[in-house]
Amino acid sequence: MDELPCDDGLSVSGRVSHVDWHDDAILSAQIGAMDRQQRHQAAYLALRRLQAPLLGMEMPAYWGIDPAALGSLIRRGGERLDGEADEGFLQAIGRLTSAPLFNSEVESEFAESFQLEAIGGWLMLGEALGEMSATQTETLIYLARELADYLDGFMENSSAEIAGEEKRNACLTGVDDQLRSYGLRYFGTMNLAIELECHKTILAASDSDDLLASEAGRRLLVMCDEYSGEMLSVLRSLPED
Repeated sequence: MDELPCDDGLSVSGRVSHVDWHDDAILSAQIGAMDRQQRHQAAYLALRRLQAPLLGMEMPAYWGIDPAALGSLIRRGGERLDGEADEGFLQAIGRLTSAPLFNSEVESEFAESFQLEAIGGWLMLGEALGEMSATQTETLIYLARELADYLDGFMENSSAEIAGEEKRNACLTGVDDQLRSYGLRYFGTMNLAIELECHKTILAASDSDDLLASEAGRRLLVMCDEYSGEMLSVLRSLPED
């Protein structure tokens, strides 16, 4: 990702947090400045950053999740990004939630809990459509922030060696002061960097109807997908406790 510089040097553990990434006025102001369609686009891009672990990792058989139903949900969830109610998307949600998973209690390993939270994000998006308020949008965007920090914390506390750690630490060297001020580790920082880029592009777009079909929009999708793919790679390599 050209937008996320990777220079040598920084030790993640040496940084101190000065800004609360849970509730930051700069991040909230971006969402507050958006109209409903723009908020839908921002929420979709946040969920896109969590997409690869849903599509690229098997789920427990007893969940009864039909991969075709999950694929349909994600596909339909990206077809209309206008903030309006979407009957086709709601039908896809209904098909997915008929699985046994949604009528039982489950105990999940770390990677599975990540998948469950990501699925929950798509369900929240379905509930938000038609209103797509700033609060609903911020909740979905917060989910991507939280799962990034969740993964960072698990990696930090794991006794296993996870490939690419030195490269991830080095990538934090080039981030600007705003991102550094949150005191986050790799995935938390990269997620916020992409979030800020997504929101800046959304707010600057002259024709938001075709944003994701434009060159700028396609660049955002690539950024989200590369980040999501890296999450998948790490989740696949984590040991189960």
